[in-house]
Amino acid sequence: MVFTDYEGPWVLNDFAYELCMAVFNNDRFFRNISEFDDYLYYVEKRKGYEAGYTLKLIAPFISATKQRIDLESMIEVVYVPDAKIASSKILKKCKVIVISTAYREFVEKTAKFLGFQEIHASEIDFNMELNEELRRELIDSIDFIASLSGKEIYRELEKIFLKLWGLIENLKVVGAKEKAEILEKYEPKFPIAIGDSITDCKMFEKAKELGGVAIAFNGNKYALEKADFAIVSHSAMAEAMVVEQILKGKKPKLDEKIGKVYEIEKSDFDEVLRESMRSRVELRGIVGSLG
Repeated sequence: MVFTDYEGPWVLNDFAYELCMAVFNNDRFFRNISEFDDYLYYVEKRKGYEAGYTLKLIAPFISATKQRIDLESMIEVVYVPDAKIASSKILKKCKVIVISTAYREFVEKTAKFLGFQEIHASEIDFNMELNEELRRELIDSIDFIASLSGKEIYRELEKIFLKLWGLIENLKVVGAKEKAEILEKYEPKFPIAIGDSITDCKMFEKAKELGGVAIAFNGNKYALEKADFAIVSHSAMAEAMVVEQILKGKKPKLDEKIGKVYEIEKSDFDEVLRESMRSRVELRGIVGSLG
């Protein structure tokens, strides 16, 4: 079985970022919310909070606008080059399970093109019931949040979210912990996990714990630290080829025209990180620099 993240390995989109841009047209707002997400997970280590819960954090602000979420007009899916050919190739060899932090409706609508049928993704309510006072307060805080920098991001957002935790804590978001739990429920004999970011780390650990393999596709530092192999490529065909080789018991190798694959333990980590991040940003632009 192949357990794969969706944004990064198969589409170049970052749903949460693009939704915020479509609704607020405010890059800095999302970046600061994303930084707060990292802070809650890594620094505060908030109980029950997982890497990848950014959608939880932005849901109240989206709801406050009372804007109807029309995915087709708001977000245009952009697939990784050769994604369709690559997915067809993998599906001929094994079962593929998509596990994504992205909004379920977005993943389901766009993954069908690739032939992926089994999908686990976040189920978010962007029409939360907010009293008028809180709704106005959240709308007025958008530009304020965007203006923050340094430690004031954490200090001020802590204050704002004191009123929001009760509203968002039960939202069904697929974060790092959930990804690992979903993989484990399948009881796979030889799981192959594919991902690219911090939200995939626990899934990578679980796959290896169960005797499988973890593959980072243009991964960031967090993903590379937990991966067995790192693919650096502008083509999804690299994923299909590496998976096929692993299933045959071969050491993964790619033609330079397709990309490069590194065995993490036998490679210079800093060099792999530089190559991977360069390819990541070249492909995904601004969102490639996010966690």
